[in-house]
Amino acid sequence: MVYVPDSVSLLSGKNALILFFGVYLTVVINLIRKYRTFDIYLFFSNDKSKRNRSIRRFISGFIIIDVMPILWFLVLYTFIIPNQPGPFPIMAAAFAALSILGFARILHSVIATEKHKKFYSDEDFNIVMSKWGRGDDPDNSFKAHFITGFSYLIIFPVIAYLIVII
Repeated sequence: MVYVPDSVSLLSGKNALILFFGVYLTVVINLIRKYRTFDIYLFFSNDKSKRNRSIRRFISGFIIIDVMPILWFLVLYTFIIPNQPGPFPIMAAAFAALSILGFARILHSVIATEKHKKFYSDEDFNIVMSKWGRGDDPDNSFKAHFITGFSYLIIFPVIAYLIVII
């Protein structure tokens, strides 16, 4: 007869962070589709302004959605989440991974607010805003979205840290 303790966890906090971070990164990538950030085929457009706008969106999206989350993952993995099994490290990993949703808000603040003319023509911006579901929302400002996104990057890791020290 094999004895298995009741509280066996196959996931450590760091393993759970990898899992949750991957799931939430997939959600973020799905959320940003409406911004047409990675329309690489427009790099070859004959319209110079369309080409330049798509290159700006791509560079912004690549830095904010690809590079920054990887660096953020490294911070969470190294400094916040313990490599211990159990429910508290796994819960901490889930909360810490939620912080990645802030990068979608930050991307919105950079490319889809009042300074959108560098990234979209007026017609394209109206299409993006209609997909966002808010149209001509007067509260669609850089400040509102950036602060919200940055708050995600602070609040959820703090919650994770507090769970870890319990």
